[in-house]
Amino acid sequence: MTPREDNPRPTDLGGSPDDLPTGIWGPSDSTPVPEIQEPRRSRSSDDDLISAARMQARRTAAPALPGLGADGIPGYKVVRELHRGGQGVVVLAVQQGTGREVAIKVMHDGPLAGPNERARFEREVKVLAQLRNPNIVTVHDSGSVAGCFYYVMDYVQGYALDDHVTAEQLPPREVLKLFATICHAVNAAHLRGVIHRDLKPSNIRVTPGGSPQILDFGLAKVSDLSNPGRTVATQFTMTGQFVGSVPWSSPEQVRGEASKIDLRTDVYALGVMLYQLLSGEFPYVVEGPMREVMDNITSVEPKPLRRLNRAVPTDAEIIVRKALAKEREDRYQTAGEMARDIERHLEGEPIEARRDTLYLARRLVRRTGPAAALGATLVLAAVLGAAIVYLLMNARIETLEREQEALLERLGPLEP
Repeated sequence: MTPREDNPRPTDLGGSPDDLPTGIWGPSDSTPVPEIQEPRRSRSSDDDLISAARMQARRTAAPALPGLGADGIPGYKVVRELHRGGQGVVVLAVQQGTGREVAIKVMHDGPLAGPNERARFEREVKVLAQLRNPNIVTVHDSGSVAGCFYYVMDYVQGYALDDHVTAEQLPPREVLKLFATICHAVNAAHLRGVIHRDLKPSNIRVTPGGSPQILDFGLAKVSDLSNPGRTVATQFTMTGQFVGSVPWSSPEQVRGEASKIDLRTDVYALGVMLYQLLSGEFPYVVEGPMREVMDNITSVEPKPLRRLNRAVPTDAEIIVRKALAKEREDRYQTAGEMARDIERHLEGEPIEARRDTLYLARRLVRRTGPAAALGATLVLAAVLGAAIVYLLMNARIETLEREQEALLERLGPLEP
């Protein structure tokens, strides 16, 4: 089965989120070279063979990397282009010394790149180099040629996360198993002081063996672990332009509250992705004018998940709802907490999200107002009280009946 071809991507600012800084590569993102239209003339079979050979050579020739010239990167033979993103070009290459296939990311603009672009690129290399996790792409080498910066990483075969789920037709339980692994990997990055800030399905690839790999840390926010209050990188440029993928962004991101972007920002993105994978839709409308999309993210409650897919377990819907809480303190506080709740559900244990009655009360107050929430709480308390009294009375009646039967049994049959 092949991944879906008609998967519409949500638009953002008149374009697609995939036009923004995006995942590192796709299964085959290179565009074939179109056949050149030659003047009409009589052609022999030899002419046709020569033309076909030339076309095949053009299609298979190694692409020229930006600013590197014909020699490319020493020690590597470029095979084909894999992806062009907002920050650089990624190509498939073969390491000549080992014959291993690798992916090489080369920064846009080469020696003409500005200091901010270079700093961001170098930061991504440092971030990936310190993240040693089987579900995060590994960097093997980096350097510069003719003023062009590049780094070499694992070549991850497979599909983007959403395409993998569709191609394999994964049921909700298998989706949750896969997603628990992703949450643990995100948590591993968080423990190293790294907040991804651009989590979305195209930045997570799943290998043919079913192992997810998190990619593209170009927009990561890195905490200085020696000084927890200090971070390097901001979510917005100096002009206030948004940098990221809006449909998966948290309320604090789209509001521009850079100081509030933390681990729980990635938790929100995880919630959006899990909602997508389980329902095939976004939790709210993410198409249209930017202001409307931002309002939806900050204020519109997600559509009930089980209304879109009845096969989704109730506990899974509760987990997603908690991850998508508008206020940071109402979400899972770490990706690890979210992973453990998913695993509790898969093991048939009670999930922590069900115990969060304080969250439900706060949500009720925000939606209906304090007075209405108090009234609803009193009604609920009265109903629960009546139910408890009813159960206690039934239990007492059953006890009396058992005692009466025992007494009659001891007295024996009545004499005539």
